[in-house]
Amino acid sequence: MDDWQEFEEVYRETSVPVLRFLRRRLPAQLAEDALSEVYLTAWRKRHDVRGEYLPWLYGIARLVGANVLRSAGRSYRLRELMLAAAEDRPEPAAEDGAMDRITAVEVLDRMPEKDREALILVSWDGLGTRQAARVAGCGVAAFSVRLHRARRRLEALLTEDEGNETERGSDDEYERGTGEGTTLGTRSGRRGIHGSGPSGA
Repeated sequence: MDDWQEFEEVYRETSVPVLRFLRRRLPAQLAEDALSEVYLTAWRKRHDVRGEYLPWLYGIARLVGANVLRSAGRSYRLRELMLAAAEDRPEPAAEDGAMDRITAVEVLDRMPEKDREALILVSWDGLGTRQAARVAGCGVAAFSVRLHRARRRLEALLTEDEGNETERGSDDEYERGTGEGTTLGTRSGRRGIHGSGPSGA
């Protein structure tokens, strides 16, 4: 990117995915403001770029987004950001299909930040391991270990949540009572529907 014309071409090719990257981490208005900062920084550092432009720009966007959050003095839940982004977009992005369940988003919110970031970079931002490691600012081997650990944690948490849902569903069935001869009674103190009451009642 030695001249402004080439830089403008890079902007046209990358601004949409970079904005999408920011909107998964910041509210809409903050993301749009951050986008300008990303490209101002990219212009200043244009001689530092090595390899593909997009992972390099994602790395800048990651740092800019973190600075915006610090300045705002708060963090934003992943779930609310994802829902807001979905409402503003008529069709989901292709990479969103990897983990599009709200349950997964809620579970990601409970994971350590580095694990969550690794999963988002690969599953939502669509990066390969080498590209994602560059964005995260670590080596490929270290990122691969982080990603493997994050996937195992996500799977365990999802399984735990599904088990809790099943348990709650069983409790609901028990309380409601289903089918002939079902006992409503241990929790309510009532006899079964077809049970014989005392003294022939």
